[in-house]
Amino acid sequence: MFNKIYKPMPKLLTREVEDSLKQPEPCNLSAPAENVMVEQQVPIEEFKERCDRYLKLLSSLQLPQQNTMVRAANFTTESVLQMIQSSPGSSFIRVYYGIDANGEHGLFMAPISEAGSLDTNEETVYVDDCCACPPLGNCQDDPLLNP
Repeated sequence: MFNKIYKPMPKLLTREVEDSLKQPEPCNLSAPAENVMVEQQVPIEEFKERCDRYLKLLSSLQLPQQNTMVRAANFTTESVLQMIQSSPGSSFIRVYYGIDANGEHGLFMAPISEAGSLDTNEETVYVDDCCACPPLGNCQDDPLLNP
């Protein structure tokens, strides 16, 4: 009946922007409810293109960086839930890119208060990625990262 192969499209929760030609306003960290998120069905190819553009940027740097710079990270669901439960008043999770003392690139998450500040009390839990890509051995089956 149909010659096209049906490809399911994931749902993306994204910031609502009234004019597609304009950059979105910064997140309103003091009034999280004003950051309207809308659900869109997006072809998986669009996510792949995002990742490919980042890889192209990394490849354009003076020294080859594609095997050094983190392209994706894995966080355990349990650790993310623990972080959220430790800061129930947080409205956002901020993801930071950093380089540790050993020169390893990585990502970590931290809860952000409704006022937009980093939550730093003794009960706060931050979450390190448990493994990053590269090495792609951590993500060998990820179609967004592999050519």
